[in-house]
Amino acid sequence: MKLKEDLNPILVLLFYLMVWIYTTVSFLPLYLLSWVSRSPRDFYGSEEERAKRTKAHSVLGHPEGPYRAMSATKRLVTSLHPGVETLDKMFEYSAMRFPNRDCLGTREVISEEDERQSNGKVFKKVVLGEYRWLSYKDVITAATQLGSGLASLGQRPKSNIAIFCETRAEWLIAAQACFIYNFPLVTLYSTLGGPAIVHGLKEVQVSHIITSRELLETRLKAILPEVPRLQHIIIVDNTQTAWPERLCGISIHNMADVQKLGARPENGKLQKMFSYPLPSDIAVIMYTSGSTGVPKGVMISHNNIIASISGIAEKIPNLCEDDTYIGYLPLAHVLELCAELLCVSHGCKIGYSSPQTLADQSTKIKKGSRGDTSVLQPTLMAAVPVCHESTLSTQHRNFAQPHSPAGSDLLDLSELTDVNTLHNTAKCCFIGYIFPLILISFSSTDTNIISFGTDRTN
Repeated sequence: MKLKEDLNPILVLLFYLMVWIYTTVSFLPLYLLSWVSRSPRDFYGSEEERAKRTKAHSVLGHPEGPYRAMSATKRLVTSLHPGVETLDKMFEYSAMRFPNRDCLGTREVISEEDERQSNGKVFKKVVLGEYRWLSYKDVITAATQLGSGLASLGQRPKSNIAIFCETRAEWLIAAQACFIYNFPLVTLYSTLGGPAIVHGLKEVQVSHIITSRELLETRLKAILPEVPRLQHIIIVDNTQTAWPERLCGISIHNMADVQKLGARPENGKLQKMFSYPLPSDIAVIMYTSGSTGVPKGVMISHNNIIASISGIAEKIPNLCEDDTYIGYLPLAHVLELCAELLCVSHGCKIGYSSPQTLADQSTKIKKGSRGDTSVLQPTLMAAVPVCHESTLSTQHRNFAQPHSPAGSDLLDLSELTDVNTLHNTAKCCFIGYIFPLILISFSSTDTNIISFGTDRTN
């Protein structure tokens, strides 16, 4: 039987359409807003929950491994951004995204003085000012000009160039110059002795070396006659030094002068004549510290380093341009190099330090002045176990003093047995012990420890 009052199908369709529009307009913004307002703890879980999760599993099913992270069971992460497959492209990508953001910072030396200790020893103490910053645009310009200047001095693509220098902003600028112009960078520890330096320079047959004024005076000058192939020495210090034009037949240049040479219009075109590096090209030849014998050079390609920093980035939640990294470990070590390149790839600030100026109580900081961490307030740093133990030891001594500023609001570490207790009481602290290498992210709201060694279940 047919009903006399059937509804018009068009009216029904309009009704459903109005309900759908109302639902979309009222629910979807609220749903998206709830996701934006969620804290990192909601996304990643509490610290206790994250600590109990299985971090990795054995690929072969054997306890001895090899182990692979749970997030990479099917495939390994090989790049951070699509099309960014070499280190020169990575820095160019960051410079385009963050041209005016601070990139590399160095503290100004206000004064230096000798301080005599009770035992008669004399220590050099410094008073340091605020950090002075180079923007991402400044850094890529400086690197491009330096690479062009090196090319005008005879350095050629795929020909090795050495760097023998302390950790500082000029080290990373020089590295970027080499990546842009496809000069394989040979890294040597600044603590190496004369025979080890000679061995490395002879083995890679470099004609150019980048170093500091102090290392040239104290280590390089004596062994120059043993490296006859060396033709040019580039000094990174800004201060003009009264070096002779040639030393043992080797030309000596200030880094600023080489950059001015590269900025000339006729030399600025050299980059177009050179081929850009391929992912398979060698980026770094990294020499070991020589603690177990003669230093050995390890060849590392562009895609090796890109893949490494991509994997590390997977383990650091919310890494972004608002983070600040403090660099003080040797850049001749792959840990520090990868950590700094990772920060560059995300637009972070990198403030430079040294083990002697890291904290207020560091050996080179004058009493009453502030160390680098106090001034920089970093959210990221790299560390090795010996650094971790030293920091805990220093904190234990300071916090245990009843009249110290820290003692008023921080507990004695010997009484802390729970990780969460330590996290809630200390604004900035190392926790845990991961061997062989660790990257620690710390702030007032979160603390993360990421292993650079073998990934394993904890």
